[in-house]
Amino acid sequence: MLQNTYDGPTVGDIMSHPPISVFAGSELRDARNTMHAHGTHHLLVEDRGRIVGVLSDHDVLRAISPYADGHTAQRRDDETLQLPVYNAASYNMIAVARDTPIELAAAAMLEHHISCLLVTGLDEEVVGIVTTRDLFRATVSCLITERPAEEQPAA
Repeated sequence: MLQNTYDGPTVGDIMSHPPISVFAGSELRDARNTMHAHGTHHLLVEDRGRIVGVLSDHDVLRAISPYADGHTAQRRDDETLQLPVYNAASYNMIAVARDTPIELAAAAMLEHHISCLLVTGLDEEVVGIVTTRDLFRATVSCLITERPAEEQPAA
């Protein structure tokens, strides 16, 4: 068996876990509320016990009327919140192993124009997701850690 000799941060170190999911047939209103309640920007979309897609906050914003739930909303605006999640989800999911270096994860996200990757464990079950925010947070943390003590920002 090959040993991984990489000693830098991996997606398993920075991923968001456990992943939060939503049923494919749920309303976008429910998905949006779940995102707000959990402070997340991505939900895994589940159908018949399998992960079939990813729903981002951008997907939700693109699918609903900008007037929905507002004081000027008309019925047709609010009806967009009743659309099923599967209408707005993205299905071009890419998965990486939890021991994938963050540099490779970032490169994959840039190459495929996506904002998150599924993270899989040894049995290839989804154990988390890594997002652009996770990568940004890790990058900033590394930059601050590598800075000499006299250059560290005041706490």
